[in-house]
Amino acid sequence: MKVLLIYSLYYENNKQVIDHKDKLRTSFEAAFENDESHTYEVLHLGNGPGNLKSADELNHALLTKDFDLVVVSEESQYIVYLETAKKLGKKLFLLHWDTWLAMSPDIHVNFKIAMKASRNWGGVSQPHSLVEFSQYCNILVIDYGFGEMFPNMYSIPSFIDTRDFYPDSSVSRDIDVSHNGMMYIPERARYAEIFHKAKVNITYTGSINKNIFPAQLLSVKDFADIFRKSKISLCFTESLFGPQNRQRKTRIYEIAASGCFMLMSHGEVLDNSKYTWFKKGVHFDAINESDCVDKIEYYLNNSEKRNEMANAFYEHYINNYSPKILWNNIFTYVKDK
Repeated sequence: MKVLLIYSLYYENNKQVIDHKDKLRTSFEAAFENDESHTYEVLHLGNGPGNLKSADELNHALLTKDFDLVVVSEESQYIVYLETAKKLGKKLFLLHWDTWLAMSPDIHVNFKIAMKASRNWGGVSQPHSLVEFSQYCNILVIDYGFGEMFPNMYSIPSFIDTRDFYPDSSVSRDIDVSHNGMMYIPERARYAEIFHKAKVNITYTGSINKNIFPAQLLSVKDFADIFRKSKISLCFTESLFGPQNRQRKTRIYEIAASGCFMLMSHGEVLDNSKYTWFKKGVHFDAINESDCVDKIEYYLNNSEKRNEMANAFYEHYINNYSPKILWNNIFTYVKDK
């Protein structure tokens, strides 16, 4: 299987910070580093040497390169033309990272509206909707849903490099409760205030994207180490698009792959009546602003239960969503080429 990966390498054009999209490459390596029958090529978007510097160059590469499938993360003016999608068919996969609409408290309603709208947000200037593209090519959705939600539109787990995110029993879990990530989203600030007033000791560590107080910029290795050192990892799911916008965060899979116990807000993004990625009470537990302090105290005082759920969390991830399983599932979506 020959795979082409196309994405921007740097976070917000900062050449000091590698973007999370590079996990397309690293997760593929983690899955197939010892398998010569699976190869990849990476093309980066942007103005650097050897990069694809325009939408025309991007689409020319798509139509002239040799591959079995291609995954494209569009950015800014670097968009795939609809005519290109028609020619490539199911060999083409477009990535949908964020459901950006927050018009309803129902996450299903938000996605159904977003998938029919032109994607002119977050710096992307794509006049055609996910629904339009899905008539010809495949769509990979990172933050919502489960399985094939609509024809050629697949909800997948996040791309994780399990060479960085893994459990290590030799590491002492000497951090009681940690939050890995930036704190600029209002939900996170509200919880921080609750914990401060209740005198709950939370370790706010850092981000692999930005250096914003109180977090610091961390390497991927240091970021992953925090999960391995924590008894409890917090995950907040409201997004910068507003309190009605709730996302299935990549952090969930990072915590699972690291073998850590997770408390998260809005557990319905993982476990609800329509789908189940992980089960509340089996793999993780959910918190809200009324019970978060009590649940932290409970799980800190019940290590056996906490460790049992953390182990189940890890095993369910490895057995269902690991990089090799994720990529092999994507390979099966290349059909009717």
